[in-house]
Amino acid sequence: MTTSSIPQSLSPMTFPLHGARLIEASAGTGKTFTIAGLYLRLLLGHGDEHSRHAVPLTVDQILVVTFTEAATAELRDRIRRRIHDARIAFGRGASEDPVIQPLLEQVSDHQQAQTLLLQAERQMDEASVYTIHGFCQRMLTQNAFESGSRFNNEFVTDESHLKAQVVADYWRRNFYPLPLQLAGEVRRIWNSPSALQAEISGYLSGAPLTLATPAGDGDLAALHQQNLERIKALKAQWCECADDLLALIADSDVNKRSYTKKSLPQWLDSVTAWAHSETLNYDVPDALARFAQHTLDEKTPKGTPPRHVVFAAIEAFLAQPVSLKAPMMAHAITSCRTLLASAKQQKQWLSFDDLLSQLSAALDQDETDALAERIRTLYPVAMIDEFQDTDPLQYSIFSRIYLNHPQCGLFMIGDPKQAIYAFRGADIFTYIKARQQVRAHYTLNTNWRSSAQMVGAVNQIFQYPDSAFIYDEDIPFHPVEHRPGAEQSVWMLNGRVQPALTYWLMDADDKPLAKNEYQQAMADATA
Repeated sequence: MTTSSIPQSLSPMTFPLHGARLIEASAGTGKTFTIAGLYLRLLLGHGDEHSRHAVPLTVDQILVVTFTEAATAELRDRIRRRIHDARIAFGRGASEDPVIQPLLEQVSDHQQAQTLLLQAERQMDEASVYTIHGFCQRMLTQNAFESGSRFNNEFVTDESHLKAQVVADYWRRNFYPLPLQLAGEVRRIWNSPSALQAEISGYLSGAPLTLATPAGDGDLAALHQQNLERIKALKAQWCECADDLLALIADSDVNKRSYTKKSLPQWLDSVTAWAHSETLNYDVPDALARFAQHTLDEKTPKGTPPRHVVFAAIEAFLAQPVSLKAPMMAHAITSCRTLLASAKQQKQWLSFDDLLSQLSAALDQDETDALAERIRTLYPVAMIDEFQDTDPLQYSIFSRIYLNHPQCGLFMIGDPKQAIYAFRGADIFTYIKARQQVRAHYTLNTNWRSSAQMVGAVNQIFQYPDSAFIYDEDIPFHPVEHRPGAEQSVWMLNGRVQPALTYWLMDADDKPLAKNEYQQAMADATA
């Protein structure tokens, strides 16, 4: 599927309540208001033959997913209040709400509408408004046969203690028996099991991983010896030609302000001393990088740079430095994932990540599509709030359930600009993938929160560059309109209207600050 270039402006009254649809909503454009409006229409079965859902739905059939417990509670409350307001309006026959008033005009049987809304209001405690993890937990437990899940799993919110035990066990098994020199190299990378855990903890559960570095067979001694041999080979190559290098470089066109008569001999002596030393560890002198071929080329803007086979060898060596870390990490991640999964299975524990990965795995293994069909039957329509915070696994779950079933509804609501910041594990490329797979794009194009000046200032900033968000085809910037009357909202200070947006720059002569100093300077400047 291809990306549509310009999204349609979303009209809550004519928005089709079926199919996969992406709603892009900037801050303040009424996202929650729109969700609640669509919810009302689904309850009432509102719409013409092109826009309505096949049948009116009840509150337990409309799945609304967001990403925090606080957001879930707020969304549930907003929907409940909207249903209440609509019920009262159908009794009175009038409303100032821009969604409820058209419903009064277009729904002929007001008495039936009141009955449906009263029933929905009374059942809101049963409404299917969940966090992503809450949804996955329900699907695994309610559909234990289809998902292959246990009935009596214990849900744990913090598995850090168990991870610490697993990593400590791995440390003892794999690192205690090592020879002294090799153990020293390990300690230079991680000085304790907790340091190893801090680096690999995020990879120990969740979706299956594809590691860039193979885990190997865990034979660290052999790998360590291979690394030492690489260093020895480079040292030997340097020693063979060390006496020729001073004249070779001095007589070339290399920049003599970089390779001075004082510095060049010192750097050469430093590398030569290292080359003649016994190879016990992975240390290399800082000066070695001065003799990589690409460095010498860069330092020769005009004329002929010094060239030698040892310079090319140094460049290749530094491009792939000897290290135990990458293969050790791969081995530790692979082993500890297995140990952790086994430990949790024995304890019958499920963590946040397990809920997602197990539901995903259940969908993968369901050749008859029974589980996905069961979920579609339970929830014919799903609205994913804050969709920009979705990670690849979460999107994979919902897309497999709904994407190829246009009789159902999958409405993904979010602000793609916020996906850039990767809150809650959001992945910008997941958003782009979803946008490319879903043809129907909509936007909320009126800001109901900010002043006219503020809206205009933001539009101007992001319309000025040619490429505001780099991925122009997938995350374009669409300016929004201000609400009616927003021109009257201004910020006054000492009786004078202030600019909506102000830039402040440090003096040009100021030196760059360290992070903590910079934060303090910004706090002082803006307080």
